Amino acid sequence: MVGFSIERKKLFKIVSAEILVCVISAALIGIGLLFGLFKGTDIIGQIMLTLLTLFIAGLFLLNSINAVTAGNKVGIAAAIMLVVSALLCIILIWAGDLLGDFYDTYARITVIVAMVSILLDLIVGNYIILGKSLLIVQIFQYLSFAYVELVIAFVILGSEALINVWQIFVLAIIIALTLYIVLKVKEKNIAQKETETKVNANGEEMVTITKKEYEELKAAAEKLKELTENAE
Repeated sequence: MVGFSIERKKLFKIVSAEILVCVISAALIGIGLLFGLFKGTDIIGQIMLTLLTLFIAGLFLLNSINAVTAGNKVGIAAAIMLVVSALLCIILIWAGDLLGDFYDTYARITVIVAMVSILLDLIVGNYIILGKSLLIVQIFQYLSFAYVELVIAFVILGSEALINVWQIFVLAIIIALTLYIVLKVKEKNIAQKETETKVNANGEEMVTITKKEYEELKAAAEKLKELTENAE
């Protein structure tokens, strides 16, 4: 639908702009530190962590755009959770000292929300485009990615319970990245096939419009026809 297509482009531009701003800002700060334009301080570290948080959230939000524009409720929930987890992280970065005894609990909540939102985002993003295609590959990707998330979460929370055998952690990362690439290639192939189906037998490109837009165009054509006939 044209409406969704336009909205998708707007969302893509907004999120892409946010990612670009984070990258440029981090680069400028890095250059400033490198050339001694200013000294590294706790505030600079907090700014860099904030930019990193927004950058990572933006990358995953790009994956949510298809689900959001398609009206997928789980996908929309995942996108909202991504935004919430980013805000929770930023609060933790800037106001962590004010949390007192609630700090550890708050950190656990933040990590759990981030883990669940990212995993949901990945699953829904794949489902919107792939459906049940390469389902086994999808499941293995989710399992390996979930394991990597758990290890990172445990480390963040000060536990090394799942990283004693670091080879398994590295293997899980390799598997997750490899399967991610495989699924992205499959998604690209599906997108290309969908584009090909929008060309008719005469090789002419076709455009999908909503029923409302069709009725408006039809009415405009009839009005133009009446004006032409009256002019004659």
